[in-house]
Amino acid sequence: MSIFAELNEKGSAVCVYFQYDEDLKNRIKAIPGSKFVGSDKGGPYWQLPLDLVAMRNLRVVAGESLQLGDALKLWGREAVNQERKMHSLANADDYPLKDLNIYKKLPALAKWLRPYQRADVAFLAATSAMNLLEPRLGKTAETIAAIYEADLEDGPHLVVAPQKSLDSVWRMEFERWTDLPVYTWSGETSSRDRAYALRDIWDHMDNGTPFVLATTADMVRRGIEGGLELDVNWNTFTIDEFHKTGLPETKNVFPKKAANIKAKRKYALSGTPMGGKPVKLWGALHFLDPNRFTSKWRWAEQWLDMEQVFVGRSKHYKIGGVRRGKEDEFYEHLAPHAVRRLRTEVLPQLPPIQSVDVWCQMSKSQRLQYDTFARDTEVRIDEYHLSATSILAEYTRLKQFSDARCEVEILGIDEETGHVDLKVKPTFDSGKLPYLMERLAEAGIDPDEPEGTEQAIVTSQFRETTDMIYNYLTEQGIKCIRITGKVGKQESEKAQRTFKAGNDNEGYRVCCMVTTLGVGLTLDNVQTVHVFDETWVPDDQTQLIDRAVNTNLNHQVTAFYYRSQDSVEEYIGQVTFAKDRINKKILDEQRRKMKEQRNAA
Repeated sequence: MSIFAELNEKGSAVCVYFQYDEDLKNRIKAIPGSKFVGSDKGGPYWQLPLDLVAMRNLRVVAGESLQLGDALKLWGREAVNQERKMHSLANADDYPLKDLNIYKKLPALAKWLRPYQRADVAFLAATSAMNLLEPRLGKTAETIAAIYEADLEDGPHLVVAPQKSLDSVWRMEFERWTDLPVYTWSGETSSRDRAYALRDIWDHMDNGTPFVLATTADMVRRGIEGGLELDVNWNTFTIDEFHKTGLPETKNVFPKKAANIKAKRKYALSGTPMGGKPVKLWGALHFLDPNRFTSKWRWAEQWLDMEQVFVGRSKHYKIGGVRRGKEDEFYEHLAPHAVRRLRTEVLPQLPPIQSVDVWCQMSKSQRLQYDTFARDTEVRIDEYHLSATSILAEYTRLKQFSDARCEVEILGIDEETGHVDLKVKPTFDSGKLPYLMERLAEAGIDPDEPEGTEQAIVTSQFRETTDMIYNYLTEQGIKCIRITGKVGKQESEKAQRTFKAGNDNEGYRVCCMVTTLGVGLTLDNVQTVHVFDETWVPDDQTQLIDRAVNTNLNHQVTAFYYRSQDSVEEYIGQVTFAKDRINKKILDEQRRKMKEQRNAA
């Protein structure tokens, strides 16, 4: 049976024509993204998305019976050539320096780039893409270089990034390598400074001169004065740490706003993009190319395990990992849209980060409190059939009791779910604190030796626990600095200044901080990182620990994970390990395998 496929009139999709056959219809219908177009809308024919994955699926279904129209053949040849080019650049270890445009435009930056970064710049200059380099490997510098390499520098540029990195990363890097004026805009920016910045920006727009606006996702959600983000036709739009913006959830405000921002080139940056959930990659793919990646569910059905679950009478789908047997195809599908590097690959001279589990015995009173609340939690889960969100909240509270005995104030009880609302304040009665003091002393941070220069990070998910650790270490005679949600920009800048290699540390030995607040900081004089309690997402710890790595120095970094025995922390450790394995398998193991196959060929 003859099957004919050709581009539609707009060149945006593929029309498939064939004499009706039930079996063939069902097989084409099973291709993700396919839909039937009836005679009332110009059919009958089946329509497929215009991408190589759909075309390869059609080839499998149709076999030798498939005939392609001239326009589709031309598109196919160009698409395959582009795919091969992007695969080659994504896997290249170097790119000739003198073949780059920036060799003449930004010679200082061009010479500063490492060999792998030159290949990355060529990749990013060719297309909108994800930059998934591990933290501290130069994503910001690569993005700036790619803007110039793609001849896009003469225009407006929008950067969305965490507040802490607006000035310390983006402004600093743009001013270091270029003469573009940079305006940073966040919730901490005064109304006066905003007015001045807005006046200057519109002057740039009227005069046609380039500039950079670096702001936060929260400011985009709220809307910048005058609708600036929507009114400007940006040359480039970059989202840094995109995994923290809610980008995969298209019903959220930020993804909706981001989808309406016009830009010639888009970049999505994250060293930890998945959090153990491959479906989170779809949000970035949709941001980069919304015309191709139109449906999260179609994309998930094509590549990921989908499990039906019922919540009451409502049917939902639980999205899992990449389907067995689809791993090679999935990476082939992902590779033209992303560049990924590991520190161990591109900087093999650096010692690997050492991870050490520290299993801690709770104090007697802490154990009694923990067991009491653990039994109450088990009863509530069994009797009230709590939702997954409520169970997570119960487990998170148990984590706080795993850290220390707490002062507890009951604020209220939800009669429908049985959830008890508590105000929890950790005390110094903690089985983990003696272990922490021992590890700090082993690392050279000892109250009896105040003249030492060794430094460490101690981190917790909870602000209250971070405050407790800070107060405890201070009482022990260890000079600390603290970064929590209540600590402002000045304290963060002080931490960065005093924990930066080569600077006088002013006697500060330990930085106590909330785990998720390490983005944008450079604390690279640190030898040890102490994870007092870990979040459910391994990427949170990875991001923070990488703050301690100095890619220009050959020093060992050790991460200690403190876990209370016979507690919920044992289960959390299993969950984070499984998520980390998914991350490594999809982003790294499969990529290395494909690269080895290409090199062998």
